Amino acid sequence: MLNTTQYSYERTTMKRNHILSIVFCLLGFMQTYVTAQPGKSVKEVMTVKANSPEIVKTTFNTDPGSLYTITVTGSFSFTGNTSKVMGDAWGIYSVSPNVSHSVWPFMTFVNGNDTYPIYVLQLPYSDTNSYPTNTQMNTIPNLRKNVRTRINAFKHLGFRLDGQPLNPRYAGSFETNHTYTFQIPGTGNPFKFNILDSIESLTLERLIPGYSDNVDELTVTIEESVIQFCEKPVGIYNPLGELIALDVTVGVFVKDSNAVSGRKNILESANDLAIFHKVGCGLDSNNSIVDSSFFLCPDSISCDQKKEKGVALAMVLDRSGSMMDFISPTDSRIRIEAAKTASKEFVDRLGPKDEAMIISFSDTSKVDQTWTNNKFLLKDAIDKLIPSDFTAMNEAVIRAIDSIKKHPNPNRAIILLSDGGNNRFPDFNAVVRKIKEDTINPLPIYSIAFGLNKEDPLDQAGLADLKELARLTRGKTFEVYSSASLDSVYQQLTREVINDRCCVIRVPVPPCRGVCDTLRTIKVFMPVNGKVEINTITYRTKCDSVNTTVDETNVFINYGDMDSPVSELMPNPSNGHTVLAYEVGTYGNVSIEIYAQDGTLIRTILNAPQDQGRYKIALDLSGEPQGYYSVVIKIDGMTIMRPMIITK
Repeated sequence: MLNTTQYSYERTTMKRNHILSIVFCLLGFMQTYVTAQPGKSVKEVMTVKANSPEIVKTTFNTDPGSLYTITVTGSFSFTGNTSKVMGDAWGIYSVSPNVSHSVWPFMTFVNGNDTYPIYVLQLPYSDTNSYPTNTQMNTIPNLRKNVRTRINAFKHLGFRLDGQPLNPRYAGSFETNHTYTFQIPGTGNPFKFNILDSIESLTLERLIPGYSDNVDELTVTIEESVIQFCEKPVGIYNPLGELIALDVTVGVFVKDSNAVSGRKNILESANDLAIFHKVGCGLDSNNSIVDSSFFLCPDSISCDQKKEKGVALAMVLDRSGSMMDFISPTDSRIRIEAAKTASKEFVDRLGPKDEAMIISFSDTSKVDQTWTNNKFLLKDAIDKLIPSDFTAMNEAVIRAIDSIKKHPNPNRAIILLSDGGNNRFPDFNAVVRKIKEDTINPLPIYSIAFGLNKEDPLDQAGLADLKELARLTRGKTFEVYSSASLDSVYQQLTREVINDRCCVIRVPVPPCRGVCDTLRTIKVFMPVNGKVEINTITYRTKCDSVNTTVDETNVFINYGDMDSPVSELMPNPSNGHTVLAYEVGTYGNVSIEIYAQDGTLIRTILNAPQDQGRYKIALDLSGEPQGYYSVVIKIDGMTIMRPMIITK
């Protein structure tokens, strides 16, 4: 470790050199700024009223090749001007103790000398639980006879963008001034916004809309962004434990028709990037609090792959019987052997932080290798593929989407190779519905049409489906008729899917200005195509401590949808004989219980650990009276409830 004298001298030297670099950096930036016009990127400002279920749409179709910054500001009351239940774009943050329990359930329930929490604020709209929960209803004394309403934020309450609540990773807590900023790619369609407000009346046994007494509105500002923040800033500390810099992960993306993603990051070759840092707070001559703002240049810009999170890739491979055919009339190699070779070489090019899974399909689909960065396991799974039978491509794609949505890495994609169209259940519409479940951040599908016969109507129908998968998810389709072309496609996927990543900018951090110096702003400026592009993040400090440390950030990027168990009950309604299908994402305990409408546990179907995979269990409740029941599935700590109706 440096002693104090050495550290002081080195910091002075670094400071002098840094000042010189800032001067040269800003001179270059300002010269460019003179010739480049600042880009006015605001596309639209909209108002979403809480007292109406109306869906408000943008007046423009969003561009799938563009990134949009969306800022939602404001708060509203679900229950009128008095006895308020207050929410903002992310969740419910305040509930008046005087609110009537005929229109809103207890936040805490008092029974004698005991107080039981029912739900905890802040309550995000992404919370999938119903409150009071079945467990609370069954275990808290006297709750059942006193409760009149239940709420389910995910299903019935709060702000929605394209039908989805803001992901909990957008905001770990409600933000100052109830303002949320996040970035998502365009979808090719207008963005849609609305506010939901319905509660479940236990006395009336139905949902009751509650818009009429709502008050206030949210303001939505939509900007088209070129500069994208890809991860939360990471603090850099000196030997004394002081925060001296932030590593900010950034990409400057422009459209590129040659890139699989439709865009490329030009930051690595940038010479004119500048940083604006706003630090609060200082005191003026009148001892009033003022902010300190200044331009600076980054200490460094690194696009080194080792600093990235890597990517998560679901590799979906065809092992139907036709994969034993020649690739095409011009290439007599066997399709499955060429596919294995190219896929394994692709695996070899994965980075140490990349993860992949292998899914294959013939009559049905299966997971051949779960998520891993172990290349030996991935290549071994590919080697073991044996072609047979028909082509359940649609089932495999649905399985891949369900599996990859659970992966925590935001950089995710599906690579699909098929030599023909689907000819097994389900049909293509089921895949489209699955893709449209998440219109905010559909997982890109890169489809490889391998050796399809241009004269065969079935093959051409399959090619049309592969192209539509790529179009719907902003991926890309490759038509391949030789082993050399297949190798080339996988090499291109390596460049575009794996290596096209954000860069890390190291931004110097000034020391604390006082206990009020808790929220700082960083703006990134860069001239692109004749306009100065700008984007902003904020970070919080703990300046009431001895040393400055990063507390939390307000960098909002789209990490995909929430992790939730996948299940289906068919048929429903039934005469008591039905089949429960469900998927286990990772090895863990699974319990399945059946409850009557009054919350009574009818029977326990399963309570045991299970491996990853899809399962089906036949349920026989033909001996139970007709009525409403609940199937409660708990998978690895997550709970999902399916209503079940028995008719006779």
